Amino acid sequence: MPDQIDLSRMEIVPVLGPNGYLRLHHHWRKPDSLMWDEYWENTPTPTRDYWRSALTGELGHDNKRLFLKNLPSGAKVLEAGCGVGWVVLALRAHGFDCYGLDYAENTIEVLNKEFPEVPFHLGDIRSLPYPDNYFDAYISLGVIEHFTEGQEVMLQEAARVVRPGGRIFISVPAFNGWRKLKCRFGLYETAATAPFFEACYSVEELEQLLRNAGFSPIERSFHNTVMTFAQETPIRPLYRYIEDVRYVRGVVDRLLRLVLPRSLFGHMVMVVALRNEDNQRVKTIC
Repeated sequence: MPDQIDLSRMEIVPVLGPNGYLRLHHHWRKPDSLMWDEYWENTPTPTRDYWRSALTGELGHDNKRLFLKNLPSGAKVLEAGCGVGWVVLALRAHGFDCYGLDYAENTIEVLNKEFPEVPFHLGDIRSLPYPDNYFDAYISLGVIEHFTEGQEVMLQEAARVVRPGGRIFISVPAFNGWRKLKCRFGLYETAATAPFFEACYSVEELEQLLRNAGFSPIERSFHNTVMTFAQETPIRPLYRYIEDVRYVRGVVDRLLRLVLPRSLFGHMVMVVALRNEDNQRVKTIC
């Protein structure tokens, strides 16, 4: 089936964010819990076969490299915004004590039924149901950008539940080189009529948000160059012919990943950061 999230069908508007950095706002659907339940229900039917690769530790090359490089053996980890639990299950297969939290009620209900031994919890990343310094690491992949405001609160909550010296792994859609070029030439809309869906952040703003919350960035990585290239360039009409042809698309995507510059086309950017000691935390000015 075609990709459920298609950037070429969204209204995209440049916006000056509250921290003085330019962002891109994608307008499409309201990203509430009902929308995410529907999104996950339209993925392949969630059965043990669906999670087979996760249960053997499959994380994807980029995530696996960053996680295994930065997580201590047996670390207690929270994935905040875990969706269907793929990362949680894969990290547990690698020996980590990984928890999952999401506010999509039906999705968490399915996960609790399929994996009663795994701590999947219903909750909000703005008010986490865990004690201070409870985790060695916090993972949030493509979550904070779906809120129009409050990223400072989300990251302060992350800092609260991660012990000093622990790690945070956070990814958001990147305000990458290609998007900056389109913005410079005025190729985006000036206003939108559809609901806000997500924002693209510059890596500089993301790292500043982390510093304000009490983290010190130590590594950055751009991922998924194919999505920007296939959905936001003139190649889009041609790519539609292969996006539903599994094996052809797989070959084309692998070739594109080899040649596309990451900082120019990477759809997502992940920053890994170190949780500062308590006396080094910076109070965010709201």
